[in-house]
Amino acid sequence: MTHRTQDTYSLTNFREKTGEHLARLAEGRIETITQNGEAAMVVMSPRRYDFLVHAAERGHVWKAALERLEAGDTGRDAREVVRELADDFGVTL
Repeated sequence: MTHRTQDTYSLTNFREKTGEHLARLAEGRIETITQNGEAAMVVMSPRRYDFLVHAAERGHVWKAALERLEAGDTGRDAREVVRELADDFGVTL
């Protein structure tokens, strides 16, 4: 889910309608909170944050793997990598 401009709210609105904000955050939405008309913070659920951190970490892993392959590394057995990914995501093969 991407950030949408309608997911921008003032700090006053966030304070007054915290329950509504928490409900949207629980759905995976990300909100920008403004103070004096300027973006002051971005809020999201812990689950969404963990997802984004995990995705960023995976991106670094792929980049490093591509760099090793370009440097002549022969890589790893695909079955082994798939098993590791399944373990990471809690998927039974």
